[in-house]
Amino acid sequence: MILWTMPDAGDKTKETYASFIALFKKENPHIPLSVRVFTRNVLWRRMFTIKNPTHEEEVPDLVQIPHYWTALLVREGVAENLSQLDPGLSLSTCLIPLKNHCYKPGTKDIYSYPWWFDVSALHYRADHLKLVTADPERDLSTWAGFLNICESLRERFKDVPGYYPVQNGDWRGSLSMRSALPCVWGRGVDLLTPDLTRTSVATKAFKEGIRDYITLALRNLMPILRERGSLGTMVSGKASLMLSRKLGLSTFDARRGIQVRTLPIPATGEGAAAYLSGMNLFINVRSQHKKEALAFIKFCARPDIQTHYAKLLEVFPAYEDALELFMLSAGRRLRVYGRILAQAKTLPNITVTGTIMEILKRILAVSATQIVEGRFTQASLDRELDQAAKEIEYLLSIYEG
Repeated sequence: MILWTMPDAGDKTKETYASFIALFKKENPHIPLSVRVFTRNVLWRRMFTIKNPTHEEEVPDLVQIPHYWTALLVREGVAENLSQLDPGLSLSTCLIPLKNHCYKPGTKDIYSYPWWFDVSALHYRADHLKLVTADPERDLSTWAGFLNICESLRERFKDVPGYYPVQNGDWRGSLSMRSALPCVWGRGVDLLTPDLTRTSVATKAFKEGIRDYITLALRNLMPILRERGSLGTMVSGKASLMLSRKLGLSTFDARRGIQVRTLPIPATGEGAAAYLSGMNLFINVRSQHKKEALAFIKFCARPDIQTHYAKLLEVFPAYEDALELFMLSAGRRLRVYGRILAQAKTLPNITVTGTIMEILKRILAVSATQIVEGRFTQASLDRELDQAAKEIEYLLSIYEG
């Protein structure tokens, strides 16, 4: 049996999966299981080839996907109907925001199953922030306050070589649409209108939300497109804040003398929002090991395994009972996530969501290059977003109309 997955543990991905698969094999010694790791970009491209693979191509049995890919894979005829494989399969204990991303839209047939999730938050070094503010929680509650704190930190640490107030949480060191989403939502708009028939990408509020986020790069408050070895980090003392969806357990909690606190993402408008990103597993319709694949999915959903894997990956369990156990065992810094989860949002489970995110990711990648080269203008970004809106609405008319 073959599992396709993503490098969610960074440079520790290989050892993390090895220990997790060993746990599964200990209970299921008769089920052979191999893991193949792909970046999200590669996995996205491969989703359109596994339906009709050539005779040389490997056929996976299980595939890890972001929560909003389910509808597309159902339409493509790639994902197996899990409810037919096991009519007793239930999502009763699944976290509520993740449930709708498991079904074929308009039905209660389950086609993907939750594995884990992460959620965006703001982390800061307490020792750094006390040098510039007496009340970090107040001053970091709004985006304007956040930017002011960043400017104060830059002045305070101006003599530290390679210092940036904000550590770039994107593994590519670029501008991330997934990091920009809370800024957009904070402005009171979404990717799509509530009826999912139009996009808000060309609206003034959406553009303002994107501008809020990329201001970090425009003001040189966060490094972009730099060699990873040259990027300042909170642990090294060359950064003080980080917008991230990972908990940072091994990075922050293991370093004595460095107190890291966590807060909700600063509000760009009247309300604050966080991006809740679920990771699901689906079974390939072409799999010759569907029974074994389903056994792995059920193994991953067990409360004890959920809690164990969440700690390994520094993410959250996807099921209420496991999440409660996880939060109770967590340190004080993570208790704030109860408040963050209450304002978290997910992307819609419709056919075109994955493509929309790819379109917007491309625009931010171009913007990042332009910023580094000194060619960026707000007018050029606005034009790109206007054009993207037309493309998105065309896709909505074809696939969702």
